[in-house]
Amino acid sequence: MARLSQRDVELLAADPNPANRQDAMLRVAELYSAEPLTQAERQIALAIVQAVLPEAELEFRRRLSEALKSTPHLDHGLARQLAEDVLDVATPILVHSTVLTDEDLVQVIQHCSVDHARAVAMRPVLNVTVTDALIRTDDEIVVVRVAANNNARISAGGLHHILDRFGDHARIAEAVSNRPALPLAIVERMASLVTGRTLERLIGRYAVPAHRVAMILHHSREHFLLQSIAGEPAEELRAFAQRLDDNRLLGPTLIMRAIAIGQFGFLLQALSIKANVPISNVRRLMADEGGRGQAELFEHCGLDPVYRPLFVDLAYAARNFPATRDGKAPPGWLDLAMPILRNRLQNFDPDWSLEQIVTEALIEIEEERAAGSSAGPSSLRGRNWADKAGR
Repeated sequence: MARLSQRDVELLAADPNPANRQDAMLRVAELYSAEPLTQAERQIALAIVQAVLPEAELEFRRRLSEALKSTPHLDHGLARQLAEDVLDVATPILVHSTVLTDEDLVQVIQHCSVDHARAVAMRPVLNVTVTDALIRTDDEIVVVRVAANNNARISAGGLHHILDRFGDHARIAEAVSNRPALPLAIVERMASLVTGRTLERLIGRYAVPAHRVAMILHHSREHFLLQSIAGEPAEELRAFAQRLDDNRLLGPTLIMRAIAIGQFGFLLQALSIKANVPISNVRRLMADEGGRGQAELFEHCGLDPVYRPLFVDLAYAARNFPATRDGKAPPGWLDLAMPILRNRLQNFDPDWSLEQIVTEALIEIEEERAAGSSAGPSSLRGRNWADKAGR
């Protein structure tokens, strides 16, 4: 092989023919990629490529990228330049080059087109920093590729984001369920989102007891119900709460969830109906600084006594919080509610979402009550909800 020298750079600079210059660039790139060049020769080859690249046509840039995609000693600056070029040029480097760092890939994801992110998502191995950035593009194709890649490391936060955004997307749910290992918090959350074979696979692979799946589904439906009515005017909330009560669906777990997540607009209407007192009385009892009013309100509602301690603690903490018009928790409420809920839990998983924390607290209460009663009323109530919700 003829060795590269500074004379090659000078000859290239003197050649006025663009086609010749671009052909020379590709020949040098092939040498750069395949031959054992000295450090000096590699610098000369890089100088030739960088001299021609700014004027090279698309097809030549694409061929250059293809020639260099698997080069382990590819200059980092050149790799970044190609990775940020138009998609046809960038794709070979984004998919294959090991020279690009995780920081490089995140920069491409955040500042280039979504098609560039889709190319990054095709890399055979992806680290958490990159998958977090990919998932937060909220692009369906990107998320499917990440979820289906068992060599892509995904954080618990990334998995939660996938379920928040694409929980009802069958293909993505299927890809997530097929991953070799999932945090238990994600498995239990998925159990409330998926059906059929996907649910069977989760139960079989992670040994989630069937009765626990039934409870998770019950609580998930109640959470979805509260989310679906967020922001409705007071008269609509009252009418809806009344319909639930007429059908014996305005139970203690729904009320407990409403107060836990700060859905105070619905909560006030529900408590007014259960206690059969005006809203003004509910507000007065809820605002009692001595703590007795909250306990009295609970008794008036006739709710299962097993929920009384948690209700009183949450209601007392909520005494100075208003109901918001958008149905969301008032600012600062969750900072107060979360420690109360966590203190109620015998076990706590930091990967749990707010929905799961509330669900776990309520399930523990139900399981404690069931352990002291052979009748097992909580399971009956769960089936009653499931039966009526499915009609």
